[in-house]
Amino acid sequence: MPHHRLFSPLPFVLLSAALAAQAGWSVPVLEPALNSTASDAGPHLSIDGLTLHFASYRRGNWENYSSTRAAIGGPWSTPVQETALGGSTVEDQPFLSADGLEILFSSTNRAGGTGSSDVLRATRASVSSPWDPPTFVTEVNSTVAESAPSMTADGLELFFLSSGWGNPSGNNNSIFVATRAAVGQPFGTPALVTEFSNPNTHRDVEVSADGLTITYTEYLPAPVSRIKVFYSERVSRTSPWNPPSVWTEFDTVGTLQGVYSFTRSYSGNEAFLAAGFATAAGSQEIMSTSFTGLTHQGVAGLGATMTLSLRDPQRPSHWYSIGAALGNTGFPIGARTVPLDPDWLLFATLGASVPGYTGGFGGQLDADGRAAATLANSNPAFVGLQFWVGALTWDSSQPFGVGLISNAFLVRFQ
Repeated sequence: MPHHRLFSPLPFVLLSAALAAQAGWSVPVLEPALNSTASDAGPHLSIDGLTLHFASYRRGNWENYSSTRAAIGGPWSTPVQETALGGSTVEDQPFLSADGLEILFSSTNRAGGTGSSDVLRATRASVSSPWDPPTFVTEVNSTVAESAPSMTADGLELFFLSSGWGNPSGNNNSIFVATRAAVGQPFGTPALVTEFSNPNTHRDVEVSADGLTITYTEYLPAPVSRIKVFYSERVSRTSPWNPPSVWTEFDTVGTLQGVYSFTRSYSGNEAFLAAGFATAAGSQEIMSTSFTGLTHQGVAGLGATMTLSLRDPQRPSHWYSIGAALGNTGFPIGARTVPLDPDWLLFATLGASVPGYTGGFGGQLDADGRAAATLANSNPAFVGLQFWVGALTWDSSQPFGVGLISNAFLVRFQ
Protein backbone atom coordinates (compact mmCIF):
# COMPACT_ATOMS: atom_id res chain seq x y z
CA MET A 1 0.00 0.00 0.00
CA PRO A 2 1.57 3.34 -0.98
CA HIS A 3 2.37 5.94 1.64
CA HIS A 4 -0.17 8.77 1.49
CA ARG A 5 0.81 12.43 1.12
CA LEU A 6 -2.33 14.35 2.02
CA PHE A 7 -0.37 16.72 4.24
CA SER A 8 2.76 17.06 2.06
CA PRO A 9 2.81 20.60 0.62
CA LEU A 10 3.22 20.89 -3.14
CA PRO A 11 2.62 24.01 -5.27
CA PHE A 12 -1.02 24.41 -6.25
CA VAL A 13 0.04 25.89 -9.55
CA LEU A 14 1.20 22.45 -10.71
CA LEU A 15 -2.37 21.25 -10.54
CA SER A 16 -3.91 23.94 -12.74
CA ALA A 17 -3.39 22.23 -16.09
CA ALA A 18 -5.35 19.17 -14.94
CA LEU A 19 -8.21 20.90 -13.11
CA ALA A 20 -10.72 20.81 -15.94
CA ALA A 21 -10.15 17.10 -16.59
CA GLN A 22 -13.04 15.47 -18.42
CA ALA A 23 -15.89 17.33 -16.71
CA GLY A 24 -17.92 20.10 -18.30
CA TRP A 25 -21.26 21.60 -19.30
CA SER A 26 -23.58 20.08 -21.88
CA VAL A 27 -24.60 21.93 -25.04
CA PRO A 28 -27.39 24.32 -23.96
CA VAL A 29 -30.89 23.59 -25.29
CA LEU A 30 -33.87 25.89 -25.60
CA GLU A 31 -36.64 25.72 -22.98
CA PRO A 32 -39.80 26.08 -25.12
CA ALA A 33 -42.17 26.18 -22.13
CA LEU A 34 -40.37 29.25 -20.78
CA ASN A 35 -39.84 31.20 -23.99
CA SER A 36 -42.34 33.34 -25.87
CA THR A 37 -42.25 35.04 -29.25
CA ALA A 38 -40.72 38.04 -27.49
CA SER A 39 -37.48 38.30 -25.49
CA ASP A 40 -37.15 36.28 -22.28
CA ALA A 41 -34.13 36.92 -20.09
CA GLY A 42 -32.50 37.13 -16.66
CA PRO A 43 -33.45 33.69 -15.25
CA HIS A 44 -32.93 32.83 -11.59
CA LEU A 45 -33.44 29.31 -10.18
CA SER A 46 -34.75 28.90 -6.63
CA ILE A 47 -32.64 27.05 -4.08
CA ASP A 48 -34.88 23.97 -4.27
CA GLY A 49 -34.64 24.00 -8.07
CA LEU A 50 -38.41 23.97 -8.54
CA THR A 51 -39.14 27.62 -9.38
CA LEU A 52 -37.63 29.79 -12.07
CA HIS A 53 -38.09 33.56 -12.06
CA PHE A 54 -37.21 35.57 -15.16
CA ALA A 55 -38.11 38.71 -17.09
CA SER A 56 -40.12 38.73 -20.30
CA TYR A 57 -41.12 41.29 -22.90
CA ARG A 58 -44.14 39.26 -24.00
CA ARG A 59 -46.63 41.98 -22.96
CA GLY A 60 -44.73 44.86 -24.58
CA ASN A 61 -42.70 45.76 -21.49
CA TRP A 62 -40.09 44.01 -19.34
CA GLU A 63 -41.98 42.31 -16.47
CA ASN A 64 -41.16 39.56 -13.98
CA TYR A 65 -42.56 36.06 -14.47
CA SER A 66 -42.28 32.72 -12.69
CA SER A 67 -42.66 29.07 -13.62
CA THR A 68 -42.62 25.92 -11.50
CA ARG A 69 -41.95 22.20 -11.89
CA ALA A 70 -42.79 19.23 -9.69
CA ALA A 71 -39.30 17.73 -9.72
CA ILE A 72 -35.82 18.58 -10.94
CA GLY A 73 -35.64 17.62 -14.58
CA GLY A 74 -39.42 17.74 -14.93
CA PRO A 75 -41.44 19.96 -17.28
CA TRP A 76 -41.98 23.63 -16.52
CA SER A 77 -45.46 25.08 -16.05
CA THR A 78 -46.84 27.92 -18.13
CA PRO A 79 -45.16 31.10 -16.84
CA VAL A 80 -47.28 33.58 -14.89
CA GLN A 81 -46.62 37.26 -14.44
CA GLU A 82 -45.68 38.45 -10.94
CA THR A 83 -48.17 41.31 -11.13
CA ALA A 84 -47.60 42.42 -7.53
CA LEU A 85 -44.05 43.38 -8.46
CA GLY A 86 -45.02 45.32 -11.56
CA GLY A 87 -45.18 48.99 -12.34
CA SER A 88 -45.37 51.19 -15.37
CA THR A 89 -41.66 50.84 -16.12
CA VAL A 90 -39.09 48.08 -16.65
CA GLU A 91 -38.89 45.27 -14.05
CA ASP A 92 -36.29 42.55 -14.58
CA GLN A 93 -33.45 40.42 -13.17
CA PRO A 94 -35.42 38.84 -10.29
CA PHE A 95 -33.66 36.92 -7.49
CA LEU A 96 -35.53 34.79 -4.93
CA SER A 97 -34.11 34.46 -1.42
CA ALA A 98 -33.18 31.03 -0.05
CA ASP A 99 -36.31 30.82 2.12
CA GLY A 100 -38.54 32.01 -0.74
CA LEU A 101 -39.94 34.86 1.36
CA GLU A 102 -38.10 37.75 -0.28
CA ILE A 103 -37.53 38.66 -3.89
CA LEU A 104 -35.07 41.24 -5.21
CA PHE A 105 -35.23 42.73 -8.69
CA SER A 106 -34.21 45.72 -10.80
CA SER A 107 -36.54 48.48 -11.93
CA THR A 108 -35.85 51.33 -14.33
CA ASN A 109 -37.12 54.86 -13.74
CA ARG A 110 -39.67 53.79 -11.13
CA ALA A 111 -41.24 56.63 -9.17
CA GLY A 112 -39.43 57.19 -5.88
CA GLY A 113 -36.11 55.81 -7.10
CA THR A 114 -32.78 57.59 -6.90
CA GLY A 115 -31.19 56.50 -10.17
CA SER A 116 -31.99 55.38 -13.67
CA SER A 117 -32.18 51.78 -12.41
CA ASP A 118 -32.66 50.71 -8.78
CA VAL A 119 -32.79 47.55 -6.68
CA LEU A 120 -36.13 46.76 -5.02
CA ARG A 121 -37.33 44.06 -2.66
CA ALA A 122 -40.68 42.51 -1.84
CA THR A 123 -41.57 40.11 0.97
CA ARG A 124 -44.39 37.67 1.71
CA ALA A 125 -45.59 35.80 4.78
CA SER A 126 -45.26 32.33 3.22
CA VAL A 127 -44.30 30.81 -0.13
CA SER A 128 -48.01 30.50 -0.94
CA SER A 129 -48.82 34.10 0.03
CA PRO A 130 -48.93 37.03 -2.40
CA TRP A 131 -46.07 39.49 -2.51
CA ASP A 132 -46.36 42.68 -0.48
CA PRO A 133 -45.79 45.95 -2.38
CA PRO A 134 -42.09 46.27 -3.29
CA THR A 135 -39.83 48.85 -1.65
CA PHE A 136 -36.46 50.29 -2.61
CA VAL A 137 -33.28 48.88 -1.10
CA THR A 138 -32.24 52.46 -0.52
CA GLU A 139 -28.85 51.76 1.02
CA VAL A 140 -27.46 50.22 -2.17
CA ASN A 141 -29.08 52.52 -4.74
CA SER A 142 -26.99 55.41 -6.05
CA THR A 143 -27.94 58.32 -8.29
CA VAL A 144 -27.06 56.27 -11.38
CA ALA A 145 -27.79 52.59 -12.11
CA GLU A 146 -27.95 49.44 -9.97
CA SER A 147 -29.16 46.07 -11.25
CA ALA A 148 -28.87 42.25 -11.11
CA PRO A 149 -29.11 41.75 -7.31
CA SER A 150 -28.01 38.42 -5.86
CA MET A 151 -27.80 37.41 -2.19
CA THR A 152 -26.20 34.64 -0.14
CA ALA A 153 -28.53 32.19 1.60
CA ASP A 154 -27.90 33.76 5.02
CA GLY A 155 -28.89 37.18 3.64
CA LEU A 156 -25.67 38.85 4.78
CA GLU A 157 -24.00 39.59 1.42
CA LEU A 158 -25.68 41.31 -1.51
CA PHE A 159 -23.91 41.35 -4.87
CA PHE A 160 -25.13 43.55 -7.71
CA LEU A 161 -24.03 45.64 -10.68
CA SER A 162 -23.54 49.38 -10.42
CA SER A 163 -22.26 52.29 -12.45
CA GLY A 164 -22.10 54.38 -9.26
CA TRP A 165 -20.46 54.16 -5.84
CA GLY A 166 -17.18 55.48 -7.22
CA ASN A 167 -17.13 52.92 -10.01
CA PRO A 168 -13.72 53.38 -11.67
CA SER A 169 -15.24 52.34 -15.00
CA GLY A 170 -17.68 55.24 -15.05
CA ASN A 171 -20.90 54.31 -16.84
CA ASN A 172 -19.88 50.69 -17.32
CA ASN A 173 -21.46 48.30 -14.80
CA SER A 174 -19.06 46.72 -12.31
CA ILE A 175 -19.67 44.16 -9.57
CA PHE A 176 -20.23 45.53 -6.05
CA VAL A 177 -21.02 43.88 -2.71
CA ALA A 178 -22.81 45.20 0.36
CA THR A 179 -22.79 43.37 3.69
CA ARG A 180 -24.69 43.47 6.96
CA ALA A 181 -24.29 41.84 10.36
CA ALA A 182 -27.82 40.41 10.60
CA VAL A 183 -30.96 39.98 8.51
CA GLY A 184 -33.32 42.88 9.08
CA GLN A 185 -30.53 45.40 9.32
CA PRO A 186 -29.67 47.71 6.42
CA PHE A 187 -26.73 46.83 4.21
CA GLY A 188 -23.53 48.80 4.59
CA THR A 189 -21.96 51.03 1.97
CA PRO A 190 -21.37 49.02 -1.22
CA ALA A 191 -17.78 48.14 -2.06
CA LEU A 192 -16.25 47.33 -5.43
CA VAL A 193 -15.28 43.66 -5.85
CA THR A 194 -11.79 44.49 -7.03
CA GLU A 195 -10.95 40.98 -8.24
CA PHE A 196 -13.46 41.40 -11.09
CA SER A 197 -13.00 45.09 -11.76
CA ASN A 198 -12.03 46.19 -15.26
CA PRO A 199 -13.25 48.72 -17.85
CA ASN A 200 -15.67 46.23 -19.42
CA THR A 201 -19.44 46.21 -18.93
CA HIS A 202 -20.81 43.39 -16.77
CA ARG A 203 -24.30 42.18 -17.66
CA ASP A 204 -25.24 39.80 -14.82
CA VAL A 205 -23.90 38.46 -11.51
CA GLU A 206 -25.01 35.65 -9.20
CA VAL A 207 -23.42 34.45 -5.97
CA SER A 208 -23.97 30.90 -4.74
CA ALA A 209 -26.01 30.20 -1.62
CA ASP A 210 -22.87 29.47 0.42
CA GLY A 211 -21.10 32.59 -0.87
CA LEU A 212 -18.11 30.60 -2.13
CA THR A 213 -18.80 30.66 -5.89
CA ILE A 214 -19.77 33.51 -8.16
CA THR A 215 -20.77 33.58 -11.83
CA TYR A 216 -21.16 36.63 -13.99
CA THR A 217 -21.28 37.72 -17.62
CA GLU A 218 -19.04 40.37 -19.11
CA TYR A 219 -18.88 42.03 -22.51
CA LEU A 220 -15.42 41.80 -24.04
CA PRO A 221 -14.93 44.59 -26.60
CA ALA A 222 -13.38 44.27 -30.07
CA PRO A 223 -11.77 42.19 -31.37
CA VAL A 224 -13.78 39.70 -29.24
CA SER A 225 -17.06 41.70 -29.30
CA ARG A 226 -18.92 39.10 -27.27
CA ILE A 227 -20.43 38.50 -23.82
CA LYS A 228 -18.74 35.64 -21.96
CA VAL A 229 -19.61 33.66 -18.84
CA PHE A 230 -17.06 33.89 -16.01
CA TYR A 231 -16.86 32.09 -12.68
CA SER A 232 -14.69 32.29 -9.60
CA GLU A 233 -14.42 30.60 -6.22
CA ARG A 234 -13.04 31.45 -2.78
CA VAL A 235 -12.20 29.03 0.01
CA SER A 236 -13.99 31.06 2.71
CA ARG A 237 -16.26 34.09 3.00
CA THR A 238 -13.33 36.18 4.24
CA SER A 239 -10.90 35.04 1.54
CA PRO A 240 -10.27 36.89 -1.72
CA TRP A 241 -11.83 35.58 -4.90
CA ASN A 242 -9.64 33.47 -7.17
CA PRO A 243 -8.81 34.93 -10.60
CA PRO A 244 -11.95 34.48 -12.73
CA SER A 245 -12.07 31.83 -15.45
CA VAL A 246 -14.17 31.66 -18.61
CA TRP A 247 -16.62 28.80 -19.08
CA THR A 248 -15.56 28.22 -22.65
CA GLU A 249 -18.47 25.85 -23.32
CA PHE A 250 -20.67 28.95 -23.72
CA ASP A 251 -18.36 30.98 -25.96
CA THR A 252 -20.36 30.15 -29.10
CA VAL A 253 -23.88 30.05 -27.60
CA GLY A 254 -26.23 32.57 -29.19
CA THR A 255 -25.88 34.43 -32.46
CA LEU A 256 -26.27 37.91 -30.95
CA GLN A 257 -23.39 38.87 -28.64
CA GLY A 258 -23.53 35.70 -26.53
CA VAL A 259 -24.85 34.76 -23.06
CA TYR A 260 -26.38 37.72 -21.22
CA SER A 261 -27.29 36.08 -17.90
CA PHE A 262 -26.61 32.81 -16.07
CA THR A 263 -28.05 31.04 -13.00
CA ARG A 264 -26.95 27.78 -11.37
CA SER A 265 -28.76 25.28 -9.19
CA TYR A 266 -27.89 24.83 -5.51
CA SER A 267 -26.03 21.62 -6.32
CA GLY A 268 -24.16 23.46 -9.07
CA ASN A 269 -24.77 20.89 -11.81
CA GLU A 270 -27.76 22.48 -13.56
CA ALA A 271 -27.91 25.96 -15.07
CA PHE A 272 -30.24 28.23 -17.03
CA LEU A 273 -29.04 31.04 -19.22
CA ALA A 274 -30.38 33.73 -21.51
CA ALA A 275 -28.58 33.92 -24.83
CA GLY A 276 -28.90 36.45 -27.60
CA PHE A 277 -30.27 35.49 -31.00
CA ALA A 278 -30.62 37.67 -34.08
CA THR A 279 -34.24 36.69 -34.72
CA ALA A 280 -37.34 38.71 -35.51
CA ALA A 281 -39.21 37.40 -32.47
CA GLY A 282 -37.01 38.76 -29.71
CA SER A 283 -33.34 38.95 -28.99
CA GLN A 284 -33.01 36.68 -25.94
CA GLU A 285 -34.06 33.08 -25.26
CA ILE A 286 -33.81 30.96 -22.08
CA MET A 287 -31.79 27.76 -22.36
CA SER A 288 -30.71 24.98 -19.98
CA THR A 289 -27.50 23.02 -19.53
CA SER A 290 -26.15 20.45 -17.06
CA PHE A 291 -22.71 19.76 -15.61
CA THR A 292 -20.98 16.39 -15.71
CA GLY A 293 -18.45 16.14 -12.88
CA LEU A 294 -18.12 17.17 -9.25
CA THR A 295 -19.73 20.23 -7.64
CA HIS A 296 -19.99 21.41 -4.05
CA GLN A 297 -22.04 23.60 -1.75
CA GLY A 298 -21.63 24.65 1.87
CA VAL A 299 -18.58 24.88 4.09
CA ALA A 300 -16.51 21.99 5.49
CA GLY A 301 -15.94 23.06 9.07
CA LEU A 302 -16.39 22.37 12.75
CA GLY A 303 -20.15 21.99 13.04
CA ALA A 304 -20.61 22.72 9.31
CA THR A 305 -20.94 20.26 6.45
CA MET A 306 -20.09 20.55 2.78
CA THR A 307 -22.11 18.51 0.30
CA LEU A 308 -20.36 17.15 -2.78
CA SER A 309 -22.52 16.31 -5.80
CA LEU A 310 -21.21 13.95 -8.47
CA ARG A 311 -22.98 13.59 -11.81
CA ASP A 312 -22.13 11.16 -14.62
CA PRO A 313 -25.32 10.61 -16.66
CA GLN A 314 -23.61 8.12 -18.97
CA ARG A 315 -22.98 5.65 -16.12
CA PRO A 316 -26.06 5.19 -13.94
CA SER A 317 -25.58 2.63 -11.16
CA HIS A 318 -21.81 2.43 -11.78
CA TRP A 319 -19.30 2.58 -8.94
CA TYR A 320 -17.54 5.81 -8.06
CA SER A 321 -14.74 7.05 -5.77
CA ILE A 322 -14.09 10.51 -4.34
CA GLY A 323 -10.75 11.42 -2.82
CA ALA A 324 -8.38 14.21 -1.84
CA ALA A 325 -4.76 15.39 -2.05
CA LEU A 326 -2.92 18.54 -1.09
CA GLY A 327 -2.04 19.42 -4.69
CA ASN A 328 0.27 18.06 -7.35
CA THR A 329 0.66 17.51 -11.08
CA GLY A 330 -1.80 14.62 -11.16
CA PHE A 331 -1.14 11.31 -12.89
CA PRO A 332 -1.99 9.91 -16.34
CA ILE A 333 -4.49 7.19 -17.19
CA GLY A 334 -3.87 6.61 -20.85
CA ALA A 335 -4.37 9.90 -22.69
CA ARG A 336 -6.24 11.44 -19.74
CA THR A 337 -5.07 12.92 -16.44
CA VAL A 338 -6.40 12.38 -12.93
CA PRO A 339 -5.92 15.82 -11.34
CA LEU A 340 -4.89 14.45 -7.92
CA ASP A 341 -2.10 12.48 -6.29
CA PRO A 342 -2.56 8.69 -6.70
CA ASP A 343 -2.97 8.42 -2.93
CA TRP A 344 -6.41 10.02 -3.20
CA LEU A 345 -7.67 6.55 -4.13
CA LEU A 346 -6.35 5.27 -0.81
CA PHE A 347 -8.25 7.97 1.06
CA ALA A 348 -11.40 7.15 -0.86
CA THR A 349 -11.25 3.62 0.53
CA LEU A 350 -10.47 4.71 4.09
CA GLY A 351 -13.74 6.62 4.34
CA ALA A 352 -14.72 7.65 7.84
CA SER A 353 -11.28 6.76 9.31
CA VAL A 354 -9.91 9.97 7.79
CA PRO A 355 -10.79 13.03 9.92
CA GLY A 356 -13.43 15.07 8.12
CA TYR A 357 -14.78 12.41 5.79
CA THR A 358 -18.35 11.90 6.91
CA GLY A 359 -19.79 9.65 4.24
CA GLY A 360 -20.43 8.89 0.60
CA PHE A 361 -16.84 8.92 -0.67
CA GLY A 362 -17.41 5.65 -2.46
CA GLY A 363 -20.39 3.67 -3.66
CA GLN A 364 -22.75 3.45 -6.60
CA LEU A 365 -24.32 6.21 -8.64
CA ASP A 366 -28.12 6.23 -8.62
CA ALA A 367 -30.35 5.50 -11.62
CA ASP A 368 -29.78 9.05 -12.90
CA GLY A 369 -26.01 8.83 -12.57
CA ARG A 370 -25.83 10.95 -9.42
CA ALA A 371 -24.24 10.59 -6.00
CA ALA A 372 -23.72 12.82 -2.98
CA ALA A 373 -21.04 12.86 -0.29
CA THR A 374 -20.52 14.99 2.79
CA LEU A 375 -17.36 16.55 4.16
CA ALA A 376 -16.82 18.14 7.56
CA ASN A 377 -13.93 18.94 9.87
CA SER A 378 -14.00 16.96 13.11
CA ASN A 379 -10.62 18.12 14.44
CA PRO A 380 -9.78 21.72 15.48
CA ALA A 381 -6.14 21.03 14.61
CA PHE A 382 -7.11 20.84 10.93
CA VAL A 383 -8.75 24.28 10.74
CA GLY A 384 -7.17 26.12 7.82
CA LEU A 385 -6.01 22.97 6.02
CA GLN A 386 -6.45 23.31 2.23
CA PHE A 387 -6.63 20.38 -0.15
CA TRP A 388 -8.11 19.34 -3.50
CA VAL A 389 -11.05 16.98 -3.99
CA GLY A 390 -11.85 15.02 -7.15
CA ALA A 391 -13.76 11.93 -8.29
CA LEU A 392 -13.69 8.94 -10.64
CA THR A 393 -16.46 6.73 -11.95
CA TRP A 394 -15.58 3.18 -12.89
CA ASP A 395 -16.53 1.53 -16.18
CA SER A 396 -15.15 -1.89 -17.14
CA SER A 397 -15.88 -1.19 -20.81
CA GLN A 398 -13.42 1.71 -20.86
CA PRO A 399 -9.61 1.66 -20.97
CA PHE A 400 -8.15 1.07 -17.51
CA GLY A 401 -11.70 0.61 -16.21
CA VAL A 402 -12.15 4.37 -15.71
CA GLY A 403 -15.21 6.23 -16.99
CA LEU A 404 -15.43 9.85 -15.86
CA ILE A 405 -12.43 11.68 -14.46
CA SER A 406 -13.98 14.68 -12.73
CA ASN A 407 -12.77 18.19 -12.27
CA ALA A 408 -11.03 18.97 -8.95
CA PHE A 409 -11.64 21.89 -6.61
CA LEU A 410 -10.05 23.40 -3.54
CA VAL A 411 -11.49 22.88 -0.05
CA ARG A 412 -10.46 24.67 3.12
CA PHE A 413 -11.40 23.26 6.53
CA GLN A 414 -13.09 25.93 8.63
